[in-house]
Amino acid sequence: MGIEIERKFLIENSAMLPTLENGVKIIQCYLPSNIWLNYWPGKKSDLVDVLADPLSSYRFRIQGDIATCTAKNSSDGPSRLEFELEIPLESVNDIVISKIYPSIEKIRYIIPIEDNLFWEIDYFEGKNVGLIIAEIEIPNIDYRIDLPKWVGMELTGQDDVWSNKALANNPKPIQG
Repeated sequence: MGIEIERKFLIENSAMLPTLENGVKIIQCYLPSNIWLNYWPGKKSDLVDVLADPLSSYRFRIQGDIATCTAKNSSDGPSRLEFELEIPLESVNDIVISKIYPSIEKIRYIIPIEDNLFWEIDYFEGKNVGLIIAEIEIPNIDYRIDLPKWVGMELTGQDDVWSNKALANNPKPIQG
């Protein structure tokens, strides 16, 4: 189990971003907990707090040739519980690719900064084409970050609209 502490921002002017290289394709799908639990390779008893939260999300992610199984509860501002384990790609590939369940597609770029932290810049594709979101995981809630000039409106804590699960269910394409 871990606590994810993350801040999220909308990128409204991609021309201000630095040059981005080596993006990685990510596909994520969001499943009902009862189906997702059939694939969870860890102990179900670890998930008690996440399973108790009706707003939790349960996803499979394929990033390159790696698949992960993740559960997150609803956020409390920038923080939330997160459980994530790698699973065999073959076990979930057909489910993710089928798009039976709500899903998102994006290309992720990494921008390293000080203190071994990094910005994740997600260029959404598919139903959310044109949307660009930047996220940064920080070590604690009070950690101060200098916001680059290219970040726009802060989306932190607005899970009902801007979480990846929300975007899978209610896309927000940006017309360019």
